[in-house]
Amino acid sequence: MSSKKNSMIGAAPMSREELMSLVKQAKAFTASPEQQKIASRIDEELDPGGIMRSRFKRPAPSPTPVTKSKGLTATSQVQEPKKESDMFDFSGIKEYITNMFSSPSPPPPSVSVPLKSEVQEVKEDDGGPAGEPTRDDAFINIIKYYEGKPILRARKPVKGDPYTIGYGRTRDLKGNPITKDTKITEEEADQMLREDLDSRMKEIKKAYPNFESYPVDLQLQITQSYYRGTLTPKHSPKTRRLINQGKFKEAATEFLDNEEYRTAKKKGRAGIRDRMEDVAAALRRMENTKKSSTGGRVASNPNPYEPRAI
Repeated sequence: MSSKKNSMIGAAPMSREELMSLVKQAKAFTASPEQQKIASRIDEELDPGGIMRSRFKRPAPSPTPVTKSKGLTATSQVQEPKKESDMFDFSGIKEYITNMFSSPSPPPPSVSVPLKSEVQEVKEDDGGPAGEPTRDDAFINIIKYYEGKPILRARKPVKGDPYTIGYGRTRDLKGNPITKDTKITEEEADQMLREDLDSRMKEIKKAYPNFESYPVDLQLQITQSYYRGTLTPKHSPKTRRLINQGKFKEAATEFLDNEEYRTAKKKGRAGIRDRMEDVAAALRRMENTKKSSTGGRVASNPNPYEPRAI
C-alpha cells in the first residue's frame, strides 16, 4: 500500500477534464460493503482524520418537524440516500476543481533582502512593519555582531585604551571625550553607531573607489574592519593599495601580515584574529570570483564561507 501511495503522490498532475471525468464515474459508482471498507482504509491513510474529506461531505438532512393533527398521521422519517454517491456533495467538488484551475495561488513573497542605501518611508498608521531592511541595516548588524553588546557605562576595553562607550565610541554625542563617569542608554548607543557609520561610509568609498561594485560579503567585511580602524589608509596602506589594484589574494596575505594579528592572543584580544581572518577570507573569495568571471580557474565553490548569524 505504501508503494501505491508514493506512486500516487509522484504522479503527474491531472487536467481539469480528467478530474471532472473521475467525478462523473464516482457519482455513478455503487461500492460493495467490502469495497467500502477498503476505500475507508485508503482514505484514512491518505487523509488522516478526514480533514480533506470533510470539505465534500453533504451534511445530514434535518428531520421533518412533526405537527399534531387530528386523525391518523404518518410517522416522520428521515429519507435515506438511495445510492452511496448521494452521500457526497458533487456540486461542491466540481466548484472546488473549477476554482483550483481558474484561480491559481499567488507566488510566495520574496525573502531576499534588498540592498538599498535609503530607508523606505513608513506610514505610521498602517500598523505594519517598519519598512524593509536596507544595506545600512546590514552594515549596522555586522558591526554589532563583531563589537558585541554596547558599553553603557564608560570603561577601558583594554589597559591603555581611552574610555569607550557604546560600540567603540570615544566621544559623546556632543563631541566631548568620554570620561569614566559617562553613561548612555542602548538607544543613544544606536544613535552614535549610525552617526559613526554615516561618516565612515563616506571615508570608505573614498578610500576604495570600487567599493560599490564589490559583493555584499566583501562590502560588509571592509566596513566592519574600517569601522574598527584596521582597513583605513593609515593603518593598512599596502592592503588598501592591493585591493584597489584588484589583487585580492595578495591583499588577504598582506592584511594578516600584521603585528596586531600576531600578538592578539597574547594581549587578550583573541577575537581580533577571528575578525581579521573573516576579512581575509572575503578577499580570497573575491579573487576566486574574479578568476571565474574572467575565464581563469573556476573555483569549485566560489562562496564557501558559512555566514554567521548577525
